[in-house]
Amino acid sequence: MLRIHKGSDGKGQIVLRLEGSLLCPWIPELASVHETMATDPVVIDLASLTYADKEGERFLRDLGARAELRGCSPFLAEILRRGDEP
Repeated sequence: MLRIHKGSDGKGQIVLRLEGSLLCPWIPELASVHETMATDPVVIDLASLTYADKEGERFLRDLGARAELRGCSPFLAEILRRGDEP
């Protein structure tokens, strides 16, 4: 299950807090929510995201090029870092 909470960080930035697991079936929903905010600065808070499958990992790496990823657990940080290696 993936929950997406929309809020603000008090600095004028929109924060999307992801909670649960980011699996392939839920990527379109997250993409849709993010696209509605394309002109605003967006922060993706990953502190409550516990797992991402391969497609979720790819999507997060792509999203990191367009938004700030914040609060990444050591587990997810390692997964995302490994994806950058050849």
